[in-house]
Amino acid sequence: MRVLVFDLKGKIAHFRRPDTTTTHASYPFISRTVLHGLLASILGEERLLGENRIGIQLLSEVKTVTQELSFLGKGWVGGGSTFNRPTSIELVANPYYRIYYAGDHLDKLSSMIEERRSTYHTYLGSAYCLTFPEFIDCYEGSLLETLSSSIMETVTVVPSHAIKKLSLKLGVQYGRVGGMQYEYLGERAFQGTINLIYEVSGKVLSFVPQIQQKGDYPYQFYKLPTDEAICIW
Repeated sequence: MRVLVFDLKGKIAHFRRPDTTTTHASYPFISRTVLHGLLASILGEERLLGENRIGIQLLSEVKTVTQELSFLGKGWVGGGSTFNRPTSIELVANPYYRIYYAGDHLDKLSSMIEERRSTYHTYLGSAYCLTFPEFIDCYEGSLLETLSSSIMETVTVVPSHAIKKLSLKLGVQYGRVGGMQYEYLGERAFQGTINLIYEVSGKVLSFVPQIQQKGDYPYQFYKLPTDEAICIW
C-alpha cells in the first residue's frame, strides 16, 4: 500500500472535546475528524469522501496549558444586549505530528502538499491555530501480520481494540484517549467514537496485538522502507 507522509507543526492547537461546555477541554493530539477536515481543506472539499485511512505519530511530548478568554456575543435571538462570558480553553502547546495517509486522494494530496498548495487555510483544530503541512515522502508500505503471541512496536498511536496487552518498559508512559469522534457526516453531525492508546512523549509503543474482531473499526499495521512500523486506521 502507498502511504503519504507529511508533518504538521504549530505553536498551539485546540481539538475540542464535544462533551465539554463551560471549560473547552482539548484532546491531547489531533483527532481523526480534524485531520480529515484539514485534508478536505487542502483539496477544497466540504468533507473528505471515499476511502481514507490515517496514522498519527507524536513528534513532541504532549503538553497542555489553560487560557482564560472572554467570549463576546449578542443576546439570545437578537435581543439586542451583549454578553461577555469568561471561558477557560485548554490548548496543546507546541504540537508536532507526523501524519500517514492512505486512500483515494493520495495522488492529489501528495502533489498539493509537496508544492505547498492548499485551497483553504489549514489549522490545528481552531482557526487561530494555523499550520502548514510539510511534505516528507510517499512510501510503499508492507502489510505486517499480527500475531497475538508476539510483541509489536509502532511509532504511531494505536486504537485500543487493536491491543491485547501493553508491554511496559522503564521510562515509557502510556496514555489513553476515550470517546474520540470517528466520522464527520456534515451539518455538524458525527458518527461513532474510537479509543486510542499513545506514548505521552512520542516514544515507540510496545504491545501484544489483538486479532481484529468482527464489527471493530478497521486497522492495519504496515512496515515502511524506513524500517518503522505504523498503524493505519
